[in-house]
Amino acid sequence: MKKIYLITFLLVSAVMYSQSKIDWTKMNDNPDATFYQVQENFNNYWENKTPERGKGYKPFKRWEDYMAPRVYPSGDMSLPTTTYDNYMRWQLTNANSIQKSSAAVTSNWAQLGPIGPAAGPSPYTTTGAGRVNFLYFDPTNTNTMYVGAPDGGLWKSTNGGTSWTTNTDFLTIIGCSSLAIDPTNTQIMYLATGDLEGNRNSIGILKSIDGGATWNPTGLVIDASSSWKLSKLLMDPSDSSRMIVASNVGIWRTSDGWATSTFSSLNGDFPVLKDMEFKPGLLNANTVYASGDKLYKSTDFGVNWSQITTGIPTSGVSRIALAVTAGNDAYVYAIIGKSSDQSYMGTYRSTDSGDTFSTMSTTPNLLAYAADGSDTGGQASYDLSIVASPTDADNITIGGVNHWRSFNGGATWQNTSVWDSGEIHADIHEITYLPGSSSTMFSCNDGGLFRSVDNGNAWTDISGNLAIGQVVKLGLSSNNPNGIVAGEQDNGTILNTTTINDWYAINGGDGGECFIDYTNNDIVYVQYVEGKYGRTLDGGLSATTPIQTGLPTGIDFYSPFKMHPTVNTTIYSGGTPTLYTSTNQGDNWSALGTSSGTGSVKDFVVAPSDPTVIYTVQTDAISKSTDSGTSFSNVTGTLPTTVAFSSITVSTTDANKVWITYSGYNAPNKVFKSTDGGSSWTNISTGLPNLPMNTLVYRNGGIADEIYVGADVGVFIINNNATSWQPYMTNLPHAAVRDLEIFYGTTPALLRAGTYGRGVWETEVNSQTLGIDDIVSVSNDNEVLISINNESLEIKSSIHNIEKVVVYDVLGKKVFEKKAINATTLHMTSLYRSQRILFVKTLLSDGGIVVKKILF
Repeated sequence: MKKIYLITFLLVSAVMYSQSKIDWTKMNDNPDATFYQVQENFNNYWENKTPERGKGYKPFKRWEDYMAPRVYPSGDMSLPTTTYDNYMRWQLTNANSIQKSSAAVTSNWAQLGPIGPAAGPSPYTTTGAGRVNFLYFDPTNTNTMYVGAPDGGLWKSTNGGTSWTTNTDFLTIIGCSSLAIDPTNTQIMYLATGDLEGNRNSIGILKSIDGGATWNPTGLVIDASSSWKLSKLLMDPSDSSRMIVASNVGIWRTSDGWATSTFSSLNGDFPVLKDMEFKPGLLNANTVYASGDKLYKSTDFGVNWSQITTGIPTSGVSRIALAVTAGNDAYVYAIIGKSSDQSYMGTYRSTDSGDTFSTMSTTPNLLAYAADGSDTGGQASYDLSIVASPTDADNITIGGVNHWRSFNGGATWQNTSVWDSGEIHADIHEITYLPGSSSTMFSCNDGGLFRSVDNGNAWTDISGNLAIGQVVKLGLSSNNPNGIVAGEQDNGTILNTTTINDWYAINGGDGGECFIDYTNNDIVYVQYVEGKYGRTLDGGLSATTPIQTGLPTGIDFYSPFKMHPTVNTTIYSGGTPTLYTSTNQGDNWSALGTSSGTGSVKDFVVAPSDPTVIYTVQTDAISKSTDSGTSFSNVTGTLPTTVAFSSITVSTTDANKVWITYSGYNAPNKVFKSTDGGSSWTNISTGLPNLPMNTLVYRNGGIADEIYVGADVGVFIINNNATSWQPYMTNLPHAAVRDLEIFYGTTPALLRAGTYGRGVWETEVNSQTLGIDDIVSVSNDNEVLISINNESLEIKSSIHNIEKVVVYDVLGKKVFEKKAINATTLHMTSLYRSQRILFVKTLLSDGGIVVKKILF
């Protein structure tokens, strides 16, 4: 049944999409366009305009930064939708066998925070916990609350928001967009997966029968590669088996708790629906209102729909948000943003259950940045919400960048929160009242969850211990295990210096690359977007000093920004085709040589063992300098360039050993290695899932050139002893890993991960052998005897010649190697009993490999 619906949808939607218009504010909801066409539409719109806050510029630039390396060079925006399907396939084909092997490695990841909003002595006080999309209450106990984070999962509080827990870290997709709770048995819940505002596609609706402790698929299963996103899930208040869910392609409905479901267009239309409401009242659920850039009504629980056009705009609309009220069940409110500039088009009210509407107001600009609504533009496509009091039908509150309130049905307005007041975070995604109250309301926004007990006059952050920070980059102290700096989307740059989870903000806005001076923990460097770098000399206790003199304009939204490995006063900046450097801690900058690829420098590394050697990464090229950056040569060589490069690292002891990662979805090409400074490259991608690889880090003094890589899901590990990558993600949530760093001031050293949606995590570095079972033989019809006699090692092959024997110690370090061409017996002498041998690897002339674990 469901397959029929999918096929029907694809046939009809192909026609619909061909007629649609490219709109940069819809970002990847332009299914007939390539990324480059959407990017061009954005650039054309902003040409000759000055970017301003609260106008949709930053949400797009974040999306652009995320999407560009993943879809290069085709621009096919459906590629990122394959992330979770590819990860699930990898789990089935690789993870199970790896975990059952005696060679499997385990990690011990633990949360480091930020847990809740960062707070402390810094002058920056507007930071938050992270973006929250929705809030729902247990129908029988309003102290039990659930919030959904787009990249952080579903969280539950049983004490009115004082503390929170989550059980969704290991779902295939941890992003969620809506929730429905059975009022007759509140242990039964239904979760709509994905994130309508971002890049998390849905895998359908999940069901829990134990209050959210565990989740299982329902009959509504969606292939994550379909690009479908669920938005609003509603349950009939008088029949918990009847539900309806809106999406970016239409609606699904069920009458048996999602055991089966039916997909419906809206009167032949397949709109992107972002909001949906029942007419209030137990007996009114058959009347449903749904909105995207149009407004629809159904009177038969979504079987048939009609577009509402009387009294309400039908063109030039970006997005419509809806509100209904038990104070008058015939009232329907619609707040509308313009498609031209995402500003306030107006508030419209129906008093006849949505059949006709009247204009309540069109000014001031409620969706913009200014406290008095006097400026232009807005970002209706990103954040838009409206709620009506359950007892006073004329009392409504809306959220865009700020909160506004009206006591006369939207005819006049007063601002109740300003983005920079420090009282409440900007960018509101949902506002809702406490059930049974007409004065206590909650705001879900980019900073977390906030509560007002006086209809929005004053707000209190109740994000508690929500650990949902969208970390972009990390920096570590060289000697303080608690010293960590993190750049977060929406919530600035935050610093931890004493005990774990003692974070405080040291810079506002969107945080990017950041690092701590390895000679002085009080010197911290931060990045706002587009190259707006800053420096603090007192650990962030006072405002950061801008350090941008000499830098060009046009630096990438997020740009690589690092410190020289041996001269702490020298720092570097990428994000343009030319690498820049400062020799006085950023006070002045000058250009170095231009790299040889196209576009900006996306990453770079200065070799610690020889700082005259610098490698840069561009989308399509790897360049190398051997004169401290004065000039660069192209060392891309035979590396594939049909997928974007993403990150680079180098050995701390050998400047010629270098590793690079790829973004995108080219399965064979994920990580390459060079041992000769880029003259030649070897593909070492075996064992990795077909996901974008975002970051990698070399372990100083590690086992056999050990490398860790962070992907759009998970962390993986390899060294010279292994022929395949292995997962290193025990207890690590299924969030994207944007950065990896290693702290060497403890034994063992500590690997830290910055995750996009679940904050900062930590595990001890690997202490296990990779890739070696007790006895593994892949040779054909051959028997190899490996034995120790006194101080000599003897290897005998009954059939094939021995090409080479390599001996490794207990740390996996190669200690002996001997070639034995055309020999069937090999003796290796001068082995001492103090040398503890872990395994011996024998290479045979037929291409076979024999490995034996042994202790000497």
